[in-house]
Order: sequence, then C-alpha cells, then structure tokens
Amino acid sequence: MLSEFRKHPLALLVSLALHALLIGLMVFNLSSVDKLQDIKVGPVAKTVQAEVVNQQQLDAKEKQKQLEEKRKREAEKKKKDLEAKKLADKKKKEAEKKRKAEDKKKAELKRKKEAEQKRKQEAERKATEKRKAEEKRKAEEQRKADAAKAAEEKRKTEEARIAEEKRKAEEAKRAEEERKRKEAEERRLAEEEQKRKEAELKAKLLAEENQRRLNSLQEAYKLAIFQKVKRNWIRPAGSEKIPECWVRVLQGPGGIILDVTFGTCKGSTATYRASIENAVYKAEPLPKPGDPSLFERELNFNFRPE
Repeated sequence: MLSEFRKHPLALLVSLALHALLIGLMVFNLSSVDKLQDIKVGPVAKTVQAEVVNQQQLDAKEKQKQLEEKRKREAEKKKKDLEAKKLADKKKKEAEKKRKAEDKKKAELKRKKEAEQKRKQEAERKATEKRKAEEKRKAEEQRKADAAKAAEEKRKTEEARIAEEKRKAEEAKRAEEERKRKEAEERRLAEEEQKRKEAELKAKLLAEENQRRLNSLQEAYKLAIFQKVKRNWIRPAGSEKIPECWVRVLQGPGGIILDVTFGTCKGSTATYRASIENAVYKAEPLPKPGDPSLFERELNFNFRPE
C-alpha cells in the first residue's frame, strides 16, 4: 500500500485532506448539538434546532458519499493502472523471454552451423587423406599387378610354346590313329553292309515265302468257311433264280457266330436271305485258320451256291 502511495503522492495528499475535513465536520456537529440542547427555548426553537441538525447530518452524509465515491473511483483507477502496468510488465517479460528464446535459438543455430561446417571440413580432410591413401594403395597394387601380369605373360608364352609343340605332336599322333581307325571303320562298314544286304535279301525271301504261305492259308480258310456254309445251305422251295449275296459274319473266338448281316444282294428275297443266314448259323463253329494270325473277327464273302 505504501509503495502505491509513493508512486501517486497527489492522491495521498487529497485523501488526507478529505479525512481531516470529515473529522472536523463531525466534531463541529457534535458541539453544536450539545449547545442547542442546553438552551431552554420553546417548541419553535426546538424545531429549528432539529432541522439544523438534520440538514447538517444530510450534508455530512452527502459529503461522505461523495468522498467514498471519489475514493472508490481512485481505487478503481489505481486498480486499472496496476492491472495495465501488470499487463505491460507481463507483455514486456514475454517479449523479453521471446527475444531471449530467439537469441538462444539463433545462437544454437549458429553453433550448429559452425559445428556442421567444422564437421564437414573435418570430413573433407579425412576424405582427402583417405582418397590419397587409397590412390597410393591402388598405385602400389597396380604396380604389383603389372609386374605379376608381365611375369604371367612370360610364363604363359613359354607354356604356350611347349603346349603348341605338344599339341602338334599329339595332332600328328591322332591323325595317324584317325587314319588307321578310318581304314578299320571302312572295312567294318563294308563287311556290315555286305552282311546287311545278305540279311535283307534273306529276310525278303523269307517274307515272300511266308506271305505266299499266309495267302494260301487265308484262301483255304475262306474257302473252308464258304464250303461249310454251302454244305449246310438248303435251297428254298420255289426259288428258280439264285442271286449272289455278300454276307458279313461277325464271329468270336473258337468260330462262335455273333451276328450275320447282308451287303449287296440284288434280286434276293427275304426267304432266300434267311436260308443263307440259317446255313451260316448251322456251320458254327466256323473252321479255324491254318495260322492264328489269319483269324478275322469280321468275315465278308460272296455267297454263290451255283
């Protein structure tokens, strides 16, 4: 509180003067009331005295009210001034804090930048040293490699000369062996060709002989079937003309007849075809071929009884 009054001395003087005036009025009013009570007057004097006292009290209250309002306004003003000062101080502190933070940030960025630059310079220095060392190492390796390459080429040249002489000797040996092998192969092929031709001729003769035998057996096989069917055929009554009919017989193992059908059979009657079918079934089992390979599941023959 004292610090606030030190900052505003005029307000302090006004407040002290108002309090002194208020105390004086109160003392004056009290002494006036005492004097009026001592005077022995009539009703009119008492009324006037009462009105004077009331008016003085009202004036004192009004002045007190005005003083209170003035003090209240001054207190509010001081409060607003104090709040404004606090706000200004806060903003100033925040601005100072922000400025310090910015300065710190800038200093940190500068430090990092300088550190990064120093790191880059150190890295470049190390990279340069490493590059030079690598170049020196590669140069030494290249020198050794060139020396080794020269020695290797010399060794290879000598080996190639020896290998070439050996290759020529081996080629001459292989050529002689190849010549002998070809002569022997030619003799072997000529002998094999002669044997193959003889074998082919013999096989051809055997095949022709076998085919003639099979053809003869097949003709005999078909003739035996036809003759057995013919022996079992009974000419239908009233049949004057006997036409030729192609008969298809489906047989199973052992000559068992499975089915009988007809092909071309011009001028035939159903009775005539039935007589042929009956003759085929009566010929069961059909004759076997002289060679099992000649067995035919499906037989086709031309039935000509005359």
